[in-house]
Amino acid sequence: MLTTTGLSLATRKNIRDEFQNKIPELQKTLNKLTGSDYEFHVDFATLHDESARANSAQAQWYKSSMGQIAYQYFESLVGNIKRVAENDDLVRSDFIKVTSKREIHLVNDSEISGDNDLEIVDGVIYIKVRPGHLGYNASVGYYILNYVKADDEVLPLRTKINIRDGWELKVPGVKKTLKKVLGEDYDFVVNFDEIYTQAIKERPDYLDWFSSSLGDIVYGYFDSLKGYIERYAEKDELVRNELLKLTTTRKIHLVYDSDLETNELLEVKDDAFWIKTRPKDFGSSTSIGYYLVDRVKDPDSALPLRTKVDVRDEWELKVPALKKRLKSSLGEDYGFEVDLDEIYSQIIKANKSQHDWYTRSLGSITCSYFDSLVSNIEKTASDDLARNEFLEATSSRTFHLVLDTEVASYNDVEIENGDLYIKVEPKNFGYNVYVGSEISKKIKAPGSAFPLETKLNVRNEWELKIPALKKKLKEAVGEDYEFVVNFEELLNVGIAKNDSDASWLKRSLGEIVYQYYGALIENVVKVAKDDDLVREGFLEVTGEKKIHLVYDSDCENNCDLQVVNDAIYIKVKPGSLGRDSYYVGHNIVDIL
Repeated sequence: MLTTTGLSLATRKNIRDEFQNKIPELQKTLNKLTGSDYEFHVDFATLHDESARANSAQAQWYKSSMGQIAYQYFESLVGNIKRVAENDDLVRSDFIKVTSKREIHLVNDSEISGDNDLEIVDGVIYIKVRPGHLGYNASVGYYILNYVKADDEVLPLRTKINIRDGWELKVPGVKKTLKKVLGEDYDFVVNFDEIYTQAIKERPDYLDWFSSSLGDIVYGYFDSLKGYIERYAEKDELVRNELLKLTTTRKIHLVYDSDLETNELLEVKDDAFWIKTRPKDFGSSTSIGYYLVDRVKDPDSALPLRTKVDVRDEWELKVPALKKRLKSSLGEDYGFEVDLDEIYSQIIKANKSQHDWYTRSLGSITCSYFDSLVSNIEKTASDDLARNEFLEATSSRTFHLVLDTEVASYNDVEIENGDLYIKVEPKNFGYNVYVGSEISKKIKAPGSAFPLETKLNVRNEWELKIPALKKKLKEAVGEDYEFVVNFEELLNVGIAKNDSDASWLKRSLGEIVYQYYGALIENVVKVAKDDDLVREGFLEVTGEKKIHLVYDSDCENNCDLQVVNDAIYIKVKPGSLGRDSYYVGHNIVDIL
């Protein structure tokens, strides 16, 4: 409908020639696009008068060109409608739906801030011009998609377009990748209406971004998760099987969760993947899934998936090499027993601050304990005596890693009933993985009187040195002498009488005994080698040719020397073994 009442002939002529005669072509274009006839409404009389009053300097221009000016607005609008709707069924159908009155009006509106604006109200399109600015900028409708929104729908048309182009058209590629990696089809669950409504409510300043990019944003979350699933699961059967086991619904949800402590979070629960984000953070970062392996945990297992992966890679795959090293050193096959479910449960309770470390490193920590132990066994087992003792002591051929709250230090090694146990205090698990440096102290073969460290010391510091000592004595006195020592009695009584000496006596028994004999022989050689009288006297009173080392509770000193029944006795006060041994024999001439 056109109103020209009261306008000059020149103005009416321009309206006829430059507007009325050209409008049918624009209407034809719209009809071709929509299948409907649209009416163009202009109250030229009011439009002219208001524009001339608001901008008197352009009164003559308005008078001579009113039709031409008005036509430019409609031409621009129809051109932009054609641009966005001609090849897009979604745009075309929504445009038809929201312009149900099939009317386009050109009006003045003093409330708008720019030269012009566009509005669709109650099925009618309004081209609005600021009074006095008519004709200054007739380009209108370039952003028409921003104005198309059905009253009974939540999403504007441009949002629906982005969901289609930025989400729906791309989703098949994501699903195809997931099918390739996991071997199953997954459905994506997104309530776009709810996502959009909450997003613009929480961050109204971002309305334009959410409206134009909602599909792209949502796609970003799913594409990121797809990438990390591909990264972690494509070549890892353990990860793949765990994901499939815990997502039996084969669904991935995107939802809001205002209680999150971080911007976004991935959870695997209720048999599905859940991408969660806070409404106020929606779209800020769509990177999701980096911690995928950390978030997956089978409710029926104590270990999260991240821990299982570390156990496999850093423990199970390294066990064969550890066993091979043991076989090479000991000549026997050994097994390892570790209840990692139980260990994990206890250590995260005992040391909550290290939860993440234990979750990521349980396997590598476990391997470190055994690797350290094996290294120290290799050093010890290079000795035939030590190797044989170890084999006899560990008859079950099994090593265990267990937690023990009674362990005084970071860790300890015990051999019990043929099994070797690495014992670790729960709160110190992983802090010091150096194990077995004193393994010889722990090895004691069944039925043996001594631990291995004592046997090694007796051999190295006594048995291997005695031949030279006996030779030295023979060179001095001309006869062979027997050294009589009950090492078992010496050790047991020594410990019983002075428990504080236990560690020293065990590691130094051979050396201690040798010091007594060494001091005695040194003094005998000193007085007898070049003195026939002394030498003959020594041989005469020691006809048994024996030198004993014994305990005697009647000793007045820490140690004494006596000749009894033609034999020499080095007597030691119980509890004083090893003390003043260098004095033995200084009075040898006096006792002969």
